[in-house]
Amino acid sequence: MGKTPNEMTDPQLVEACLDGDDGAWTALVDRYAALVYSIPTRQGLGEDLSQDVFQNVWTITIRYLGALRDPQGLAAWLITTTQRETWRVARRASQQPGPGYEDLSEVAWADPAEAELLEERQRLRRSLARLDDRCRALLTEVFREDRPSYDLLAERLSIPRGSIGPTRGRCLEKLRTLVAEDDTNQLSG
Repeated sequence: MGKTPNEMTDPQLVEACLDGDDGAWTALVDRYAALVYSIPTRQGLGEDLSQDVFQNVWTITIRYLGALRDPQGLAAWLITTTQRETWRVARRASQQPGPGYEDLSEVAWADPAEAELLEERQRLRRSLARLDDRCRALLTEVFREDRPSYDLLAERLSIPRGSIGPTRGRCLEKLRTLVAEDDTNQLSG
């Protein structure tokens, strides 16, 4: 039995997209939506302009996916494409008068270290999505910016307070395994 689109490696997903598999396109967009959307927002574009970039990037992807030389480098290609589209949209918007367009002069290219960090976060998001619901919910809550207390976590997740630490440890180990598998799968394509 074949893999579902969500189980496919990037090269397999690209191939399925090029074969016209609608489910593969949905999986591709779902897999990289957070990554693509994060770039214009991190660069200071507002909601409307970030959505423009998001839509433009997927239009570009549909048009040029077949020309992608190395499907293994899909994340890097999307980062570069999104950075370029962010710059283009910001430049066009800064030439238009009106509210929200005044301070787009600060939009800049992300440095290579930032691009690497974005790729790493994308791999982590993809692996986190593969965890079971309980582990995904716990890890998502534990690593929130507002750092909820264990008492609040126990209440939110309906688990005993004393089991949060050990469960977190097991879930982190599962996540490490999934990240390592994902890295291996991406290399073997």
